[in-house]
Amino acid sequence: MPSDSLSPEEQYEITYRATKNAIWDVLGTAVYLVFLIFAVALALFAIALPAIGSLAAGNAKPFVVGVAVLGLAVAGFGSYRIYQLIQ
Repeated sequence: MPSDSLSPEEQYEITYRATKNAIWDVLGTAVYLVFLIFAVALALFAIALPAIGSLAAGNAKPFVVGVAVLGLAVAGFGSYRIYQLIQ
């Protein structure tokens, strides 16, 4: 067994580093997931949907179309990344 050749201090150091890395991986992923959810909500409700509503009202300016496309692109990318994280 490989752990038999390690001293107790070396075993502790390896276990400590592995635990620390695992905790930071979990916390980092959770924070990233919350950020993505916030970004998707912001892109949809503050950017894309008002721009699409303006288009529906008849204000079809190129800037409004660009804002709507940008908002939908950000929401789509964020949704894809959320889907990848959850799987």
